[in-house]
Amino acid sequence: MSSAQRVLVTGAGGFVGRHIVAAALRAGWAVVAADWAFDPDLRATWAELPAERLTLVEGDLASLPPLAVEAVVHAAAVTAGPDESGQMPEENFRANLEPALAVLAWAARQGVRRTVLLSSSAVFRATRPGLVDETLPPSPYGLYAVAKLALEGLAETLRGQHGRDVIAARLSNLYGPGEIARPTRPRLSLVGRMVRDAVERGAVAVYQDEPPRDWTFVPDVGEAIVRLLECPALRHALYHVAAGQVLAPGDIAATIRQMLPGVRVEWKAGPEPGATPLTRRGTLVSERLRAETGFAAWTPFANGLQQVIDWHLDREVVR
Repeated sequence: MSSAQRVLVTGAGGFVGRHIVAAALRAGWAVVAADWAFDPDLRATWAELPAERLTLVEGDLASLPPLAVEAVVHAAAVTAGPDESGQMPEENFRANLEPALAVLAWAARQGVRRTVLLSSSAVFRATRPGLVDETLPPSPYGLYAVAKLALEGLAETLRGQHGRDVIAARLSNLYGPGEIARPTRPRLSLVGRMVRDAVERGAVAVYQDEPPRDWTFVPDVGEAIVRLLECPALRHALYHVAAGQVLAPGDIAATIRQMLPGVRVEWKAGPEPGATPLTRRGTLVSERLRAETGFAAWTPFANGLQQVIDWHLDREVVR
């Protein structure tokens, strides 16, 4: 791939965004990484790369400078609710929609070939049991979910009515190394919380009312997004990016214990206190992604979990 091909990744300092940046760099893309502000440790890591491979842009996405890029991945998002962010519900909703609109308008002005908007399985409040493909009508509930569904509809409309190469990538529940709390994403995934507790206090709590969920290793998301960028022609406006690996909290705890044998499992009744309520959902399937891009290299859960544990153990050593 020519080094002239560049991709703009918004929200590049976040949990998902930084892995998309890493995957794009591995694939030979030059990257413009944009975020409101970058963590010092991430900035130090990326400082080792030459400027022609990686450029950092900090600030409001409404004020992006003119840039020559082949593609855009809009990974910036606010999962914090209005109470967590000190906003009115309407302000919280705008915090997800307005940056996306600004990026889409910017991409059109710059003549960007393809734009990928990240969405979420949160667009389903609940689904039937079993496999869920892109044809199932969503049922959003909550500001974040409604905003993500709006972006999916916008991608379809821009693509179908206005000839724009815009797609939405709908992600399942994510886990992986490098997951930290940020103001825009204050809550760790269930896997992240369980591994953190296992490493820091030698015990994990399993709440028996928490349903099974399908989990995807976040570095795999980066690889799949790159495949979507590189595919010459895409036939749809929506693609599931999900490994389809379903585990209950007890399964996760058992796998952690295999890797950290001294960890205790504390079984508790009810749902996890303070966690976002999750109704039962089916399993996102990514057959459309595989059929059009060939991507199916999903990391087995145990392998991904080991990388998360190693990352947390390394952080403990640094402390």
